[in-house]
Amino acid sequence: MKTYYQMTALEKWTEDFYERLDIREPSQISIEHISERLNIWIHYLDVKSKGIEASAGMYSMFIDNRLPAGLQRLDFLHELCHLLRHSGNQSVMPEHYTQAQEDEADRFILYAAMPYSMISRGTLPELRCEAINYITADFEVPQELAMQRIDQIQRRIFQGQLLAVMGTQGERVSML
Repeated sequence: MKTYYQMTALEKWTEDFYERLDIREPSQISIEHISERLNIWIHYLDVKSKGIEASAGMYSMFIDNRLPAGLQRLDFLHELCHLLRHSGNQSVMPEHYTQAQEDEADRFILYAAMPYSMISRGTLPELRCEAINYITADFEVPQELAMQRIDQIQRRIFQGQLLAVMGTQGERVSML
């Protein structure tokens, strides 16, 4: 699995970010742990989740207290991406730019909630349904999100295998 898997730039950034914060276990992927490490003030309110940079390097985040704890964590990761990687006021940005930021924040959730480095350390079950259940339980994420991540990992491994085969065949052709 590890041989053929290739990370995207965002995934690599997320893995490096976790390494800098010394986050190595799924239990450390929590609102409390990450916000403490980054000195983000968390406020649970009856509002849609939102992160703000009050001043340079001073962050606050409002988490929707109407959501179950698991979804609050996913909202936190989404807003964390905005705080760390995006700047500006989305309400005055062109729609396609805002959408690109939202898409990146959604992809960030997959990488931050279920980092490949943590998944690949264990033995992932061969059967897709068992792998999904394993990820769901180990990383405390909804099954749908675990399914997206498993499918993404399988696609990347297949792509890596395909590129390896094409590279090998390319070498054979060039030798002829």
